[in-house]
Amino acid sequence: MKIFLVGGAIRDKILGLSPKEKDWVVVDSNPDELLNLGYKQVGKKFPVFLHPETSEEYALARLEKKISKGHKGFVFDTDKSVTLEQDLLRRDITINAIAEDKDGNFIDPHKGLEDLENRIIRHVSKAFSEDPLRIYRVARFYATLSGYNFKIHQSTYDLMKDIVRSGEMEDLSKERLWMELSKAFNTKNPWMFFDVLIKTNAAEKYYPELINDDLIERKIKYFSESNIEKDIFLSIVGFSINFVELFGFPKKILEIFFIFNEFITKFVSIKLEEKDILYFANSLDAFRRPIRLKIFLKQAQYFFDFHKMQDDKKFSIFLSLIDIIEKKIDYGDMSNKNVQDIKKHIENINLRVIKLALSKNH
Repeated sequence: MKIFLVGGAIRDKILGLSPKEKDWVVVDSNPDELLNLGYKQVGKKFPVFLHPETSEEYALARLEKKISKGHKGFVFDTDKSVTLEQDLLRRDITINAIAEDKDGNFIDPHKGLEDLENRIIRHVSKAFSEDPLRIYRVARFYATLSGYNFKIHQSTYDLMKDIVRSGEMEDLSKERLWMELSKAFNTKNPWMFFDVLIKTNAAEKYYPELINDDLIERKIKYFSESNIEKDIFLSIVGFSINFVELFGFPKKILEIFFIFNEFITKFVSIKLEEKDILYFANSLDAFRRPIRLKIFLKQAQYFFDFHKMQDDKKFSIFLSLIDIIEKKIDYGDMSNKNVQDIKKHIENINLRVIKLALSKNH
């Protein structure tokens, strides 16, 4: 049994980055041998095992054969005879197809070290085009490595365009699309992810909003320079509902996405009067769930910053309102009141709370 470090950890180490995780490939072994050594199996189609002490992933060297559409349309061969070179051949790009042995020697059959030095993102083999997810992976690597001036090789662009024409991207799951998009927004230059989707014609075919209006591009580039939280970022960029559904945005982002789109125009135009503020706060359910208003104010502040708008008094009033709500409003004993009286009672107290917030920002 031989074990090699592979992929991103080597790439990052050579570039001077701290590897986020380490992946290992095991050659000349089988599941029983690893299980007997205390490894825990987590994969079935292609056996992946967790190290008994480090919990790092160890995968048996494998071959793969495409039998149907999509990134799941493969069968795998993890026979003991599969070599390291065969395993590296199935990987996506050359800079991810470098291995390192226990003595620190590199095994680099596809010139990944040369491409690292020349800052080139290049596919390993024509088999690259068999997996449509690789368009998004290359786009994400392009964004991740943007600070190192990497370029995508034209031959790789040509293969990605072939994937788009094949229509196989339509078979990708929302979960995998979301994973790549989310990782792209962890980088310093997420627009470069979309730049690849535009240049491969994927955007034109599936999400033309990215190329029909430069507002999204300007927003993404602008917010990339700030310390904005990723969830807030994704909720205010201006993606269409079709884009959001296609990429499978998780529920927590969907909620604030809809809140922002419903309330931002109302917030911009709201009059700072008790009844208007009450209606706005009730629409947001702010008295029961002040966190919704708190998150919305963050969204609104970034919106105002981008559009070079300013209304410090408005923000101050609503922040004061949140502060009062979070300290718990005392509505008193309402056990003897009917439903209509309870509603009126709560409304009057909430109006007094709003009046207090206004008085603090007079």
